[in-house]
Amino acid sequence: MTARSGRQAAQEVMQRAQYVLLDFDGPICDVFSGFPAPEVAAILRKMLKDAGVDLPPDIQEQDDPMEVFRFSAQLGSNLNHATLKTLTALEVEAAATAEPTPGAIELIQRSHATGKAIAVVSNNSEAAVTAFIHTHGLLPTIDLISARVEPDPSLMKPNPHLVRQAIAQLGADVSRSLLIGDSVTDMQASKATGITAVGYANKPGKAKLLEAAGADLLVASIEELL
Repeated sequence: MTARSGRQAAQEVMQRAQYVLLDFDGPICDVFSGFPAPEVAAILRKMLKDAGVDLPPDIQEQDDPMEVFRFSAQLGSNLNHATLKTLTALEVEAAATAEPTPGAIELIQRSHATGKAIAVVSNNSEAAVTAFIHTHGLLPTIDLISARVEPDPSLMKPNPHLVRQAIAQLGADVSRSLLIGDSVTDMQASKATGITAVGYANKPGKAKLLEAAGADLLVASIEELL
């Protein structure tokens, strides 16, 4: 099925929605804009090397801190928890300099003002999400944060766990719910829960990837959803 696109389609989808779920890194902000993700990944890799871990070649070259965290799950409980703790602390630090995505704060505020329930659903830590929304005065507008707290990385998207958790805690009607995300895993988690998948194609070539992953609607900017 071909995904819809364009401002009119985006606004029709938003008008029907009563429950608006947003991924954090991308749709709301660029988490690592001030503290680049490759630097965070390097710190995690060094921590594991210092603990005596022989990193495989793919992890030695891995610039995505989430993938280093996923790898830590096979290293035993102590190292997995240590990686989670370090990653969370680094994400909170990064959140302090994260740049809001153009239109994101206004979208959240307008949605809240019109009576929609707002949830942040993220593979990033709950602590980092909370720090960002507190800094930007969004706490009164966010009804729920469903983000990473567990050391088990298999619970992160594309696993629908975090999305299902948000739907359950909001008491949401899935037919009036949507998730705005910028990754294939966001689209996969949306489709697994039966909610509308809105793909934020913020980089060249991403629209095709998000559509192939099941996006119902594609937008090139968050402003299209206002």
